[in-house]
Amino acid sequence: MTKITKGNVIKNLEFDPHALACEELRHVYRGKSSNQLIVLFSGFIAAAMLAWDIGIVYGCAWYAWLLVAHAWHWWLGRLDFVSANISAELARINRHVMAAAFAGLGWGALAIALPLLSRPSKAAILIIMLIGVIVALPRLVVFLPIFFAFAAGVYVPLLLATPFLDFETLHMVMVMLVAVGATLWASASEIRKILIDVLLKQVASEQASWEDKLTGIGNRRSFDTNFANQWAQASRAKVPLSLMMVDVDFFKKFNDNYGHQAGDECLRQVAQALDGCARRAGDSVTRYGGEEFAVVLFHTSLNEAQNISEKMLNAVRKLAMPHAQSPHEVVTISMGIATILPTMHDDMQHFVEQADKCLYRAKENGRNRAEWQVVANVK
Repeated sequence: MTKITKGNVIKNLEFDPHALACEELRHVYRGKSSNQLIVLFSGFIAAAMLAWDIGIVYGCAWYAWLLVAHAWHWWLGRLDFVSANISAELARINRHVMAAAFAGLGWGALAIALPLLSRPSKAAILIIMLIGVIVALPRLVVFLPIFFAFAAGVYVPLLLATPFLDFETLHMVMVMLVAVGATLWASASEIRKILIDVLLKQVASEQASWEDKLTGIGNRRSFDTNFANQWAQASRAKVPLSLMMVDVDFFKKFNDNYGHQAGDECLRQVAQALDGCARRAGDSVTRYGGEEFAVVLFHTSLNEAQNISEKMLNAVRKLAMPHAQSPHEVVTISMGIATILPTMHDDMQHFVEQADKCLYRAKENGRNRAEWQVVANVK
């Protein structure tokens, strides 16, 4: 059984490119309203300059494009972030990179207007474009392909516009492209190292708070998070999800008869036995509370869940922990199993309640057994 410790989390993230990439993408799309406000305000100032020098239609058209480009990038990321579907699959990463490039092009489109602007407006517009890149740096640089795509969206139009610029404007643009670009390039890697270190420590701290200290498996908070994630993934993939509610039989009598230390050791051994039977990707065993455990099984039909439950029942019996107050004479468990083909509109709490009802039925029918049912979709 693998405990969730800070060292393990950091080690896993450092040497698992997929896990690290997922955490980097989550950082990119975590809510930062100040960045959005800066984009709105800076964009409004730039649009006002365009409207003053060129025309209100051009200014409004560019501002609309800026908002659409940034909104698409933010919406794409938040859609995955909220639904817990941040993934490091190549196709999905390419989609995020492309969206970042379009967000950068929101600012880069200002380069088209440079030849038509007055001298003060040109300088101001270049500064605003630079601000757009600097503001994005702390958020995007943690995932370098996304940051460089965004920066390219800003700088490439500037580079293409250079043949149409007068000498003075060209000089300002070259300073921005060479000096500022080189500085950003050099600082991006260093800032990323700092952010990754902070991110790893933050994730380690969050993961540590998901561990049940007694048994070493996940706690109720871990269950809530994992269950919601697996529900969302099963809904998208249209695959069955099974939930097992597990209770140690006559545990209060065990505690009263053998003492709390023996009770703690009983829970540790039961947790290890359950965890050893749920080793597939997507399986999770958590301590739900007291002597009760919860097992979430992703992409698992009722028949498959029944087979796993038999393994768990046997694994706990094979521990052969004496229990004089039980009719079975050893520590046993009762299990309630519910299986559903979920949708995002279904009631997760109702599903948990159905698994609980199966658990109570197993207790009423003599314990040391599993009861189950397929749950109909309930909205």
